[in-house]
Parts: sequence; structure tokens; C-alpha cells
Amino acid sequence: MRARHDRGTLTMLLALGTVLGWAIGTPRTAAAESDRAMKWQMSIPITFTSGASYDSEEGTSIDVNDDLGWGFGFGYNLNERFMVGVDLTWLSANYDAHVATDFDGDQVPDDSVDIAGTLDAANLQFVGQYNILAGRVTPFIRANLGWTWIDSNIPSGPATGTCWWDPWWGYVCDTWQPTFEDTSFAYGAAVGVRGELTDRFFVEGSYNLLWIDFDKAGNQSFDGIRVTAGWVF
Repeated sequence: MRARHDRGTLTMLLALGTVLGWAIGTPRTAAAESDRAMKWQMSIPITFTSGASYDSEEGTSIDVNDDLGWGFGFGYNLNERFMVGVDLTWLSANYDAHVATDFDGDQVPDDSVDIAGTLDAANLQFVGQYNILAGRVTPFIRANLGWTWIDSNIPSGPATGTCWWDPWWGYVCDTWQPTFEDTSFAYGAAVGVRGELTDRFFVEGSYNLLWIDFDKAGNQSFDGIRVTAGWVF
């Protein structure tokens, strides 16, 4: 993988530093004991995912642009140190692809085409987080595993349509376009800092790595910077 960082990376780093500096720079917050043990939490993560280039079979390659994703997280703090939960995140990113083509069906590349588009991705990840300190400000490490769904939005066949009798709208017709998509096993890790600004509100900043096990392209890695706002209840 070859990551391509640009001004978006600097922007997210500045946001991350501002958020964590706010938490750590408040002496009363940094010194106070945490009240998160045996409580639920809900969070909204915003992740800047770095653009990268990937090579696949027979010379096919893809360049994925930097982009922002977001989602929801839910977890339970077993105590001040351990949290278990689940994250559901989404991302849409532009890409440029160089695709080897086989016009005569002999499984030997005849030519190639260049295409551009937007892929959609969703992650369902089960999370385990270890907070190194028991206080309101603490570094942490996190591990996660689950599944990633990616839709290339490239048509995989002709559009399909049908009509039916809807119980509310009566007789309706609709058409949809099948596309190439895949669901793959994924796992990851992160390191970061958590700051609890009040008993109920916290922020986190982290550097994240995600590995996706594709059927054809093999195991590919994605990295990004995440800023999270959350509430404890």
C-alpha cells in the first residue's frame, strides 16, 4: 500500500490536537477520577481515511482518494480500564481504476480501460478497548474485528425492474441497478487518548489501522485518524 497524505491529514491532526489539548489542558479534568465504570456509552466517530493505491490481478490497480467517514458507536465500560462495544461506520470515496479487460473470454488480458467512480463502504466492528489509566484523561489501545461491505457502484448486469401492489401506495413499479459488491472479514487496531470533559461527555483521538481480507486482492490495509465525541449514561 502507498498512502497519499495531503492537507486533509493536517486538518485532522490539528482537530485531534485541539480536542485532546482541551481535555489535557484542563487541570481539574486531568486530575479527577473517572465515573465511567459499569456505565454505557454512545459515540459519534469521524474518521479521516488516507488515500492509497492497490494492485490486483493481471495489472488491475486502483487509487482511492482521501475521504471522511462517520458512524455510531455503542459500548459498555466493564470498569475504568476495559470497554467492549460495537462500531458501525460509513464512507464514500472517489477512486480511479486501471482495469485489465478480456474481450474474447480466454482468461488472458487483451487490453485495459481507465474508469473513475465512487465506492461506498460500511464497517461493522466489535471493539475491545483498554484504558491504560483509570482517570478522566488516559491513553488507550483498541482492537476490533468484524466485516466490511464495499460497493464499487460499477454495474454488474442490466438494470432490473418489477411492479407490485403496495399496501399503502397501490400499484407501483421500480427499477434498480445491480453492482459489483463484496463483504469481507476485517480486523484492526488503534492507539489514542481519551479525555472526559464532564461526567457525561468525553472526546477521543486515535490513529487507526484496518485490514480487509479481500477474495481476489488479498489482505489490504487502510489507515486513518479518528476524532470521537461521546456520552456516558
